Amino acid sequence: MPKTVAEIARETGFSATTVRLIANGQAGKYRISEATAKIVEEQIRRYGFVVNHAARSLKLKRTDTIGLVVPELSNAFFARLMSGLEELCRGSGLVLLTSSTNENPDLEDRAIRSLWARGVDGLIVAPCRTPDYGRLFAKNAKMPIVAVDRAYPDSRYPSVVSDNVEAGLTLTRAVLATGAPLTAFFCGQPELPTIAGRIRGFAAACQEAGVADWKELILRTAENSVGAGRTLMGQLLERGRPPASFVCSSLMVLEGATQRLKERIGRIPPETVMGTFDDQESLDFLPNRVFSARQNERELASLAFAQLKELLSGRISPPEQTIVSFQLVRRGGARCEPAAGAGL
Repeated sequence: MPKTVAEIARETGFSATTVRLIANGQAGKYRISEATAKIVEEQIRRYGFVVNHAARSLKLKRTDTIGLVVPELSNAFFARLMSGLEELCRGSGLVLLTSSTNENPDLEDRAIRSLWARGVDGLIVAPCRTPDYGRLFAKNAKMPIVAVDRAYPDSRYPSVVSDNVEAGLTLTRAVLATGAPLTAFFCGQPELPTIAGRIRGFAAACQEAGVADWKELILRTAENSVGAGRTLMGQLLERGRPPASFVCSSLMVLEGATQRLKERIGRIPPETVMGTFDDQESLDFLPNRVFSARQNERELASLAFAQLKELLSGRISPPEQTIVSFQLVRRGGARCEPAAGAGL
């Protein structure tokens, strides 16, 4: 079994500090004799070496762990965001602890309090309401926190978000440019900052194109889920014919909408044009023209991680919002390729 610093020190007769310096390759810097280094290194080679993280954390007052709190890990966007953060943490010798909230404020509070109790050094949170986490910690406790994906007005935490307004504008323009009459915009959780921004972009594109009844095209529901998409498409089909073109606020809403469309009329009409936020390769299996606004999860993860490291280093700066661009992608029945003017 690998041995700890204390065990090697006891067995070799040297101090724990000497053993630790040799194990970290700093014998020469601190003028430790070659004979001493040879004895300790031989012991390490023979048995291996482990760090007592509990003792190290107490001494350094840090645990080298980061907490990530997101609404739903089954959401492809949040899964890719988590993957990007895990890679960044590994490269910095940190461990990422993840929790999901199912868009429930009480579960969010519980997750954050639990991660704080476990001693995480900082948190990255995709909040489901205006974030105010100081009340969850002990008096005078300081927890570095960065918000990701959702920037609420008056938040006191720095945030890293996608440019949802510009994405909504560009995606809606692409759908309108096909010439298919725009029938609906299916929106799950319109009160979220992300969805509200996408609605503003949708409205701007409609007004630009002279779509006078754009407000009537927006169908809303309180959930962002497959079930929400099914419900909204059902409401639309009750009004009349299948949609010529429609936009969905997320992939999950799109999935539910296409399910209900197929159930009600027996197929997905290949002439129907679709637009959605977020992207995945399986959209290429649809025979339809599909436009997706793809978020840059790696850039979001990288910038949120950099912001958190700044806070962990003790450099305090006023809350600021960092905005990351989308990419418009054309899918459906063909290989993935950026649409004309795709860079946002």
